[in-house]
Amino acid sequence: MTLWPKQSECNAFYGDPRGPNGGPSLKWEKDNLMLVPAPWKLVTAWDGSPVRGIRCHIQCGDSLSRVLAEIWEAAYRKQEVIEEWGMNLFGGGYKFRLMRGGSALSMHSWGCAVDFDPARNVFGSKKINFVNCPSVLHAFAHEDWTWGGEWKRPDAMHFQAARVG
Repeated sequence: MTLWPKQSECNAFYGDPRGPNGGPSLKWEKDNLMLVPAPWKLVTAWDGSPVRGIRCHIQCGDSLSRVLAEIWEAAYRKQEVIEEWGMNLFGGGYKFRLMRGGSALSMHSWGCAVDFDPARNVFGSKKINFVNCPSVLHAFAHEDWTWGGEWKRPDAMHFQAARVG
């Protein structure tokens, strides 16, 4: 199992996703990102459009595949269980951007973070749906992904292959 880097070490571990003007580097994206398919029907949380797969960094792609496979098995390979848990509602993977309200890059900028079921796991809210889905939390924890639902200011939709600190 991979020991994920601290957030402050993401450039050294994942490479620098910044381009010449501080925006996204298209070369870095081409060289470092992959598409991980979900074993279930995945749709965007915003408009319900189909999602082909989750765009993430190649360093955490195999791990994310194992997480999704474990969740699928825990759901008895049933789409209706996945939907009950909210794991069919994709909130985002790779996206070059700053952290909310901050000046540092979001973990999504390295392709090492994913969001699920944002409507029932709202950023900053203490009302968290994923506490009712221990199989989801276990699958990510089994691969040492950090869950934002345990943070002082919860971000319960968020899982990342980077440690806080």
